[in-house]
Amino acid sequence: MLKTILHEYLETSCATIVTAFQQLPHPSRRQQAIHQLRVGSKKVRALLAVAGELPDYHLKTGRYLTTLKLLQDLGGTSRDTRLQEQALTRCEKTIGWRFSVAHLLLKTRLSTADNALEAIVARLSIKKLSRLPDAFKAAIAGIDETAATDAIVSHVASTYNNTILPESKAPAAAWHDLRKRMKQLYYQLGIITQLPHHTHRHREQLRHTKKAGQLLGQWHDASELLLFVKTTAAQVRKEKIRLPAATTQLILLLQRETKEKLADSAKHLKDLGIF
Repeated sequence: MLKTILHEYLETSCATIVTAFQQLPHPSRRQQAIHQLRVGSKKVRALLAVAGELPDYHLKTGRYLTTLKLLQDLGGTSRDTRLQEQALTRCEKTIGWRFSVAHLLLKTRLSTADNALEAIVARLSIKKLSRLPDAFKAAIAGIDETAATDAIVSHVASTYNNTILPESKAPAAAWHDLRKRMKQLYYQLGIITQLPHHTHRHREQLRHTKKAGQLLGQWHDASELLLFVKTTAAQVRKEKIRLPAATTQLILLLQRETKEKLADSAKHLKDLGIF
């Protein structure tokens, strides 16, 4: 059962990546393809990470991981820039002022990102990912399913229980690392909850990590927008261009939103009573 679950999970994720990659050259389908590409890549990386805990499992994954990281990052700038533009517009409506320079920079960044994406897609081959499921299936053919199941469940439980909530004054990097950890745990728990003997606790942890990942993702997007707006305002002032008082209002609004979203994330994690 475990071998089938792992192989089918990997096979489906790789197929999603390949299909999404083929959609990237089409502008009308690009954003959905980028999303599927990033999710599929994270799923495969999460599976390969937990597979490393399997006894008697040996598979060289370096070349696959390099491609997956590239694919995951491929549309990142395009995705983040579009989200920043949407969030910036929403915040501007609150204060009744449009930061035109920031929008111009975002449009330029988006154009550059899309051009780079098209150039990389034209040169990149992902045929090796199509072969990964078969290579993985061969690598797990001889493992003992009972021992392997125990190893995976134990590893994920240990990772979950040993997760530490950063200090209130911890740098943003610590929260970024926690966000990535929650996302990986979510996908790994998604595998465990497919096993016939998974527990109610695993399903609860799956829900908790999903919620934590969503909240930390919202904080990450808000903090990145705040950094962009502050940096843009500083560059404009450096050019001896006066900015209206609304600039300060916008920054204060973004600072408050970022702080609130981080507080929401921390509260959710504390309420779990584990971290």
